[in-house]
Amino acid sequence: MALKLELKAGERLHLGDCVVVNEGGRARLLIEGDWPVLRGKDVLEPERADSEAKRLYLAVQSMYLTRRPGRFIADYARLSREIVSRVPERRAQVEVVDGLVASGRFYLAMRAAQRLIDEEGRVAL
Repeated sequence: MALKLELKAGERLHLGDCVVVNEGGRARLLIEGDWPVLRGKDVLEPERADSEAKRLYLAVQSMYLTRRPGRFIADYARLSREIVSRVPERRAQVEVVDGLVASGRFYLAMRAAQRLIDEEGRVAL
């Protein structure tokens, strides 16, 4: 099934490890095939990964967008252990992400990792 997207002027779209930038007006795209796609607003840039949960999300995002996700497994596993060690109440949430990563469902793992970031933000308030 094809993915239909509309990009605003200046909006970015990540297709695997490539980035498409709309330099004109609104653009409609039809993406066919099985390739990881992320809108720019869902991409966490490395310089913004300023917490453990964000670094975990970044590791999962990297696994999702690359052809060789295994390169990021060691960093992911270390971050996962650090979060659980530091905040044991997050074990269940981290285990959900772990299970999705282990099964190669990286997009869903990103969504679960986003919930960790949201929780981290609520605790900090």
